[in-house]
Amino acid sequence: MLPVFSDDWPGFGGVEGTFKSYEDNLKKTWERKVPQKLWELEVGLGFSSIIESKGLAYTQGYANGRNTLYCVDVRDGNIIWKSAFPCSKADDYFKGGSRTTPLVSDGNLYLSTHMGDVYCINSQNGNISWSLNISDDLDGRRPTWGYAASPVVIDQKLILVTGAPQAALIALNKLTGEILWKNGHYGAAYSTPKRYKNSDQILVFHESGLSLHSLLDGREKSFYQHKTRYGINAAQPLEVGSRVMLSSAYGKGSALIRFSGKNGKIEWKSEKVATQMASLIHDEGFIYGIHGQAGARSRFSTIFCMDNQNGRIIWEKKGYGLGSLIMVGNTLVLLNESGELVLIDANPNQFTERASFQVLSGKDNWIPPSYANGRLHCRSSDGTWVCLQLGAI
Repeated sequence: MLPVFSDDWPGFGGVEGTFKSYEDNLKKTWERKVPQKLWELEVGLGFSSIIESKGLAYTQGYANGRNTLYCVDVRDGNIIWKSAFPCSKADDYFKGGSRTTPLVSDGNLYLSTHMGDVYCINSQNGNISWSLNISDDLDGRRPTWGYAASPVVIDQKLILVTGAPQAALIALNKLTGEILWKNGHYGAAYSTPKRYKNSDQILVFHESGLSLHSLLDGREKSFYQHKTRYGINAAQPLEVGSRVMLSSAYGKGSALIRFSGKNGKIEWKSEKVATQMASLIHDEGFIYGIHGQAGARSRFSTIFCMDNQNGRIIWEKKGYGLGSLIMVGNTLVLLNESGELVLIDANPNQFTERASFQVLSGKDNWIPPSYANGRLHCRSSDGTWVCLQLGAI
């Protein structure tokens, strides 16, 4: 028998930030059975997804005027340690709470709160190595719905989006917090920076659009304007070969661009796909995602498959509402805002639902699930964290 491949999920979107797990152990056929719930935990309000690394899992949540970071043993859900930090609820226009997802890198855990507090913490015991505040220490400009870009480490540099007028993008020494460079002038939005094509360049999706920056000094190399109402660009930019696909709600839609010189060049645009929060997934020339916007019309949202060459919709399916999406092996795992979990074949030829389960209650459950070592972590915006066995552990 061949060994089952497994992997951790150490930061937002997994190992590579693509929302894909290459584990091949996810069970597809359930008949009338339901996944085993390994454990459940209450962690407070918010939209921080779950990460798992070396047998420990982490998330943050808000309650009683504090944001609390939880470190949990993945085997039984027992809390190993937790650290609480003063933080406002910041519930403008929605229920509020945590926004960003922690990151584990070389034994340290990096945490950013929606109010701009950044911490470097020992991942095993919770001791703080250093901390700062993006607004107070880096002259950052907090966006309307709070800081939501998760910490990311690229080549030992901790990259932060600040929105500061002359230092909108900052690189820190991840071990000491020392500023290595600061550059850029765009207001902060809600997407997390990422490395571009395994190069020494960074993609940043901000309130004005997408910019490409040098990892060496933060200098802007190229820009593509993609503005929405309220300055909301939240879904992650998607690399498609040498191109990048952007998608936003609020009537904006999607565009596939290629960087050339100072400005990105459009290959195609589409108003048929507008993803508000759920990041897109690219697999073998096809793009999977969720089209729709929160609010009264969220029930009309669709899951879709698109040809990346021309933006043509191959198939789309209504009935699941707004939600988030990851991919495990060749299966799409959809968690919708009402807490229903759905398993769907990642097949461009046809839409096939394999199974569905109600795993969370409440509403506004926009947090993407995480899959690591056969376990699926799901978290509600009210703070219920459930760990399910969907594969071999």
